[in-house]
Amino acid sequence: MPIAGAEDAQFAGFFYPAEGDRRGVLQVLAHGNTYDHRYWDAPSINGREYSYVRFMTKRGFDVVALDLPGVGESDKPESGAFTVESVGQALSSLIDSFRRPTSILGRRFTQIISIGHSLGSMVGVFAEANWPAADLLVVTGTGYFPLRPRNKWAPGERESLLVNPYALVPPQSRLKYYHQPKADPAVITYDNQNLRTSMPSRLWDDTIHLSNNPDAAGVHDVRCPVYIQLGEYDPTLPARYSEQERECYRSSIEVSVDPLHDMGHCFNLHLNRELSWNALIRRLSQ
Repeated sequence: MPIAGAEDAQFAGFFYPAEGDRRGVLQVLAHGNTYDHRYWDAPSINGREYSYVRFMTKRGFDVVALDLPGVGESDKPESGAFTVESVGQALSSLIDSFRRPTSILGRRFTQIISIGHSLGSMVGVFAEANWPAADLLVVTGTGYFPLRPRNKWAPGERESLLVNPYALVPPQSRLKYYHQPKADPAVITYDNQNLRTSMPSRLWDDTIHLSNNPDAAGVHDVRCPVYIQLGEYDPTLPARYSEQERECYRSSIEVSVDPLHDMGHCFNLHLNRELSWNALIRRLSQ
């Protein structure tokens, strides 16, 4: 999919076909900062299944999990080419391409759902506000309510990371995104040793600015239905601000929010991850 400013770059997507009776619903997944598509497809650890992808495909959903441009198996040219505008437009174009009879997936869908986590949610919001493509926008692990608590980054910490073309968050800085009473220490260790990855600094910096400017972020301009999940202990936006966050999507034809009890930021890697997964299935089954 062409990316403005880096037309020769490609970003990777991984297709996981539905098992059994297909629902005809495609989920397009965009990961957050420090992750790639494997956030959605983590392995079993200590006898527990952490793969969102396997959970959903077993229940009849087709899934495409992306490596955002500059991340994972996607091309990594000069990182400044990857702005939220270029990546957002490419995401919408990709979703549109899945509707065509000539789609690379070779399947027809009654619904295509754009699902993001954290930074991936912000890209999804910006894309849907400016180049509408999805039937439903799912936002997890981020928010725009102006009076939300300040982020948990130490002064100058992010700025020191963003001087590099590709920023890599150190393991200790990622711990705040777990609600540790609901996390297996072995999963946290696996996460830091195997899932942690770098992000194009320009893209991350763009989303930092958008998080503090809802008008520029496009949150007020999204018109399709929106479904939001917020963790009770998510430092990005705690679930106690669910109603205020719902009101930010003032142009949407329908907005619903599920607060997730005892949940941190990286939902898929918590012991109670199925709170998120089952709640999403209920929304998609309406």
